[in-house]
Amino acid sequence: MGFLSVILSKVGLGFVEKLIDGGTHLFEAYLNKQITVEELRTKLLGVVMSSAVDIEKSHAEAITAGFHDFMEAAQKSKLMQAVWASVALSQLFVLLWHQLAIPFIAFHYGVHYPPSGSTVDWAYALVMFCMGGGAIALRMGPGSTSVIDQLKSLIARK
Repeated sequence: MGFLSVILSKVGLGFVEKLIDGGTHLFEAYLNKQITVEELRTKLLGVVMSSAVDIEKSHAEAITAGFHDFMEAAQKSKLMQAVWASVALSQLFVLLWHQLAIPFIAFHYGVHYPPSGSTVDWAYALVMFCMGGGAIALRMGPGSTSVIDQLKSLIARK
């Protein structure tokens, strides 16, 4: 089973089970006139938020475990160490060249040098991955906000 499917199976099923269990009791209480609609909404929101907290914890644990496994493999493999060192050092050279050397040379000779564009962005990204930022990068992109932040933004819209 792949890394992503493990995360989804652990996180997704737990969220659904907790939501259904908590929601069922709340709806029963509402149907039996034990709580009002406002109390139902508030308590249901609490169940959803606590489920979202569980998702965040599970996600962080899965990322930590994956990064730990990667670091163990890197300690044992000379090839991984050599690749890591070559990537880290070459991209550090790229960053130093584009951030220090080129501006100094352009200033010294009085010429305008065009910006480096995405070259420097890629170099920063590769150095970040080499320094352990891969785990952080899993939290970026389309899902860059936490589940809790996404739920809060949805609630705020209403």
